[in-house]
Amino acid sequence: MTKPNLPFLLTALSLVLFSLGGFAVESTIIKGTAPEYAGKRLVLKTYEDYITYQEVVLDTLFIDSTGKFELTLSIDHSQMIFSHLGIYFAYFYVMPGNVYEIMLPKRKDRDVADKLNPFFQETPLHLGVKNEQGTRLNFLISAFDDYFIPYFKKFAFNSRSRESYEELDTLIAKIEAPFKEEKNLFFQTYLRYKIGMLRQVAFQSGSRNTTSMFFHENEVHYYHPAYMELFNMVFDDYFLHFSRTENGKGIYNFINDSACYSCLSGLLASDSALADDTLRELVILKNLHDNFYDDQFSRSGMLTILDSLTHQTRIENHREIGLTIREKVTKLMVNFEPPNFTLLDRDSNLVSLDDLKGKYVYLNFCMCLSYGCIRDFERLSKLYEKHNEYLKIVTVALDEEYETMTNFLSGKDYSWLFLHYGRQPDIINDYDLRAFPVYFLIGPDGKLLKSPAPSPEENFELYLFRIMREKGDI
Repeated sequence: MTKPNLPFLLTALSLVLFSLGGFAVESTIIKGTAPEYAGKRLVLKTYEDYITYQEVVLDTLFIDSTGKFELTLSIDHSQMIFSHLGIYFAYFYVMPGNVYEIMLPKRKDRDVADKLNPFFQETPLHLGVKNEQGTRLNFLISAFDDYFIPYFKKFAFNSRSRESYEELDTLIAKIEAPFKEEKNLFFQTYLRYKIGMLRQVAFQSGSRNTTSMFFHENEVHYYHPAYMELFNMVFDDYFLHFSRTENGKGIYNFINDSACYSCLSGLLASDSALADDTLRELVILKNLHDNFYDDQFSRSGMLTILDSLTHQTRIENHREIGLTIREKVTKLMVNFEPPNFTLLDRDSNLVSLDDLKGKYVYLNFCMCLSYGCIRDFERLSKLYEKHNEYLKIVTVALDEEYETMTNFLSGKDYSWLFLHYGRQPDIINDYDLRAFPVYFLIGPDGKLLKSPAPSPEENFELYLFRIMREKGDI
């Protein structure tokens, strides 16, 4: 009897696991030395999915007093991970079971003004990796991007830069040539779908051809950034484009009037590009997310369709994406619970927003040294004195240091609850904070009553009385 070829079987198993969306869970080590970052922490994140781009924390890497760090992650598929590292969006790619010795850039911190500036853009930075145990994934992607990005920019930002199919094919062959022999599956997928993006921007009317070449009857790579980047490009505003076709006129009725998921799915199935139900579901999820705040579609109708899809789908990835979309679009909507948080008060006690249920909560975000906030604090003090029996006032201080808040409060007669944001800095994104002060009113049941709410100088007191009368509380 011929003995089985063990290396071949292991390779075949790896290929099968990759095709199913990832590898088995394995320990992946991230390490390095960065003396300039001594005593700091590095929060490593990935995206929950590539439709909502909601960030999820993988783990926190602590850098010791000598600048050394090491962390073991348990991951089950190849992916991009990143960290908001000062002014940088620092990223690199990992495969399960490997060791990555990463090199951090010269430290450049963001100040609070940058953090609150809605127009601030981090500088993307692909971190250098000293060793990858032979996979070379980061080296390959970085080297390919050096070839690819200049050509992509040429076509994306200059509509006159169009070439014939033959010229484009010659150009693509030139870009691909140095990587023909590379066998890394993640990189092969990266190259294939980046080339798809180049074809898409070089011929603006080619979405249907792109769908046929890259998505029709092809595996869905939910966690692969290049696949999902092309997917998002091709199916951007699909609902609106489809509504302008002869078959697509009923899309508004199925969303705005009947809120019927099966009707919507059946209608989109008339487009041959979406004959595959898996791809069709993913396109519906993307457009429910992207068009949720579009005035042409009913939000309640879209939520009903989203709930139906999430309940009926047989694909776990789609169910998870649907739940994430729902959480994202409703988190600051009236009649939904806002994002919870657990922060330190002035006495270093942990306080959660959920702990405050049972009373009305007037939540505000401020900076203790801001003139506008200091002015509002005097008005908040008067509100607290008059209404603290049924109204909780909560100020979340966005000052960089916890001590800035405590020093400011020292000697002041501000008796309401002050919390510092530092333990949960993502609260800035969770509450979409673009300026300060900003206010929210939350009911005793923990659900938003007004988002955003009037400030103290905008007749908040009268607004609160009206709400309480409507609810029979006074």
